[in-house]
Amino acid sequence: MKTIFALLFAISASAANLDPFFAALAKVESSGNSKAVNKKETALGIYQIRPAYFQDSKVKGNHSQVFDPVFARQVCEAYFKKYEKKALDNGDFETLARCHNGGCGWRKNKSATDKYWQKIKKTL
Repeated sequence: MKTIFALLFAISASAANLDPFFAALAKVESSGNSKAVNKKETALGIYQIRPAYFQDSKVKGNHSQVFDPVFARQVCEAYFKKYEKKALDNGDFETLARCHNGGCGWRKNKSATDKYWQKIKKTL
């Protein structure tokens, strides 16, 4: 029984609480509006997910489903798991924010995501 408890505790302790990050992301991206549309970038929903980001996440469904905040979060988490798994597991909000804003190649031009990270950090 002690072994099971220890295992469950280890699993729950290692899972990062991403709720504050996703709340900040929603505020910065759409002011929390799950119906937000950016026609110029074809970005949709609370996290302003573009079609290429959605496709790259490999989540089954279609891009318009990101109007559902639960589905949109699944898309973001799948994208982060694909490109920044360590940051996702550790709750590294800075890396996740930069990846969301700059895409999977954000590290090639980190400074391009500086202002975005500052907005997220201020909102946390």
